[in-house]
Amino acid sequence: MENLNDVFKEVDGLDDDKIMDIMKTLINIDTTVPPANTYREYVNAVSPYFKELGFTLEEVTLPDEVVKKIPYPIEGPRINLVATKDYGQEKFVSFYGHMDVVPAPNDGEKKWRFPPFEATLIKSGKIYGRGTSDMKGAMACMILALQIIEKLNLKPKYNIRVMNCTDEEIGGEPGVKYLAEQGYVKGTVFCMEGITSAFIIVGSAGALNVIVESIGRSCHSGMNFMGINALEESVPIMVELMELKKKVEVRESKDIPGLPGLGSSKKRNMTPMFNLDVIRSGDKANIVPNICTLTINRRFIPDENVDDVMKEISEAIERGKEKSKLLDVKTTYIYDYPPLRVDPNAPDVKRMKKVISKIQEIPEEKIMMFGMSGSTDMGNVCEILDTQDIIIHGCGNAGSNSHGVNETIRMKDVKLFTKELITFLCADLD
Repeated sequence: MENLNDVFKEVDGLDDDKIMDIMKTLINIDTTVPPANTYREYVNAVSPYFKELGFTLEEVTLPDEVVKKIPYPIEGPRINLVATKDYGQEKFVSFYGHMDVVPAPNDGEKKWRFPPFEATLIKSGKIYGRGTSDMKGAMACMILALQIIEKLNLKPKYNIRVMNCTDEEIGGEPGVKYLAEQGYVKGTVFCMEGITSAFIIVGSAGALNVIVESIGRSCHSGMNFMGINALEESVPIMVELMELKKKVEVRESKDIPGLPGLGSSKKRNMTPMFNLDVIRSGDKANIVPNICTLTINRRFIPDENVDDVMKEISEAIERGKEKSKLLDVKTTYIYDYPPLRVDPNAPDVKRMKKVISKIQEIPEEKIMMFGMSGSTDMGNVCEILDTQDIIIHGCGNAGSNSHGVNETIRMKDVKLFTKELITFLCADLD
């Protein structure tokens, strides 16, 4: 390829307006899930970029029988775009981005500085908008990288597949899971989610939601002895679950490094998480509630088995029920994502480590490796394809506030990540 300095000069010379045109095309389409009923609009908007670069496009829509498994109020077809270009190489790399975003409420204590579905660049170089970090901004970087590769007539070392996929933010049946099952995911998988910091993600947690519905008997609050207060009688269950939480959260992975706890520099391996996240009960203060619904969110590490995780939660619920007066307890398990384990010695994971070292001018031995307690649909890809050659790296930063108010990325990180993508694809690094 050309001298890397020439490539970097091309990236650094990118016009902000050109970059923002792409950002606005993607971010200004509201793909909030649920319902995410605008995938057609998004696919129509992003397709021309790849078509102009000579990519073959294929739309893959989830069949109705798969969509019916998604336990959320979704609307519209689940259209996934697969863009492929054969560069005559033996190896493939499949770049992945999800089109959906989380909601962008603007009615809390802190407000959005700018409309969340209007990408906005300010003088400091920050780009605001829902999906800038998670993860439409990275797809914009991918488009920019491919445009520069085409302009400079560079020769990628891989055949390239780019996948714009559905429903990552709700899990269960994300588009990339279906693509993996149908054979569309080829070669090394490069998930363009995350931040530019100098680390390699080598694991992520599985995600399990547990809905516990406790059944009592309603009556007048002035004669509570005639009823069974479902909220109060759920307390023994919650006590048992909190005891289980203590046991769960001291566990550590045998071999996947984690991040230190807040306010601590002590090293530890990846740990599971256990949260009582949502509780709903009662309609009016003078009515004893007959139903109490509790939602548990359990993040489990690759060392754990989902069947064992469900079993210990079920046993804790049963112990609590025995100490209560509840008429019945119904438990529903929603398995969103399997855990992910990445091989840090996989060839292209090691190549990405070299890329980060070169672009960010950091010695390879200083690049951290750790597992994240968040979950990703890369867990589905890992499980279905039995691969650990998965790269997770994006254009966000520690202050991007993904999923929060005023989600943002920095223009300098857009250019940094674009350089990393071109270097990964084209550079001689050995």
